[in-house]
Amino acid sequence: MTDTILFEQHDGVAQLCFNRGSRHNALGHVELRAIGAALDTLAKDTRVLMIASEGSRTFCAGADLSELSSGVLTGDQFQAVTNRIAALPIPTLCVLSGNVFGGGVELAMSCDFRIGSDDIMMRIPAAAIGLCYPIDGIEKLVNRLGPGVAKRLLVAAEELNAQQMRELGLLDWLASPSTLSATARDRAEQLAGLAPLAVRSMKDIIDRCASGVLDRDYARTLSDRCSQSTDLQEGLAAARERRTPSFKGH
Repeated sequence: MTDTILFEQHDGVAQLCFNRGSRHNALGHVELRAIGAALDTLAKDTRVLMIASEGSRTFCAGADLSELSSGVLTGDQFQAVTNRIAALPIPTLCVLSGNVFGGGVELAMSCDFRIGSDDIMMRIPAAAIGLCYPIDGIEKLVNRLGPGVAKRLLVAAEELNAQQMRELGLLDWLASPSTLSATARDRAEQLAGLAPLAVRSMKDIIDRCASGVLDRDYARTLSDRCSQSTDLQEGLAAARERRTPSFKGH
C-alpha cells in the first residue's frame, strides 16, 4: 500500500480513498497497483465498498497524464482497474466530494451507486484535446447512461453541474458538502445490513441484463439459492418479530 491510496475495512464496510490531492488524485502506476492490492485483500465478510477521496477539490482526474505520456503507464492498466471495480460481486458506492474529470468519470460510473456534493462539476475533455476515449470506457458509459448522455459527455465534452448530473443519472443522491461524508456512511451501512446473498444475486443478474448476456437458467439458479437460504428465513422471522435481521450470507 502507499500513502496516496488509503484502505480500511470493518463491520462489513470497506473504504478505498484517493490521497493525492496535489495531482488532483490522478492515478499513476503506483496508485493503480495499490488499488489492486486493496481489492485483493477484501475480507469475505465485507458487504460494500466505498470509494472516496481526501479533500474537496477533485475526486479523481483519471489516469496520470504525465505517466501516460512517458510510457510508464498505459491506458489498459487504468482500464483493468475500472473493469475490476465494475465486476466486483459486492455493491460499490462512490463518494464524490470534488470535481470529476476524464477517466475519473468512468471510475465513478464503474461503481453501482454514486453520491455527490451539490457543488461539484464533471467533464470528460477528450474531444477538446483530440483524444478518442478508450473503447471499453465508451462501452461502459453507454451501458450505464445510454447513448444520448454518453454523447453529451464524450462527443460534446459538456461540463455538467451536480444538479444536471443528478437529473441525467450520473448521481443517485446529492448531499451538502457538510453532510456528504455522514450521508455516504449511512448509505453504506444500510447496504451492508441487507441480505448479502440476495444483494449479490440481483446485482449479478442486473449487470448481465445490462450487458445483454443474461442466461436465464443461471439467473434461476441464483434466485432458487436465495429462496432456499437461511437468510430468507431470518428475514421473514425478523419481519414477524419486528427486529433487525442478522444475515449470514447463506
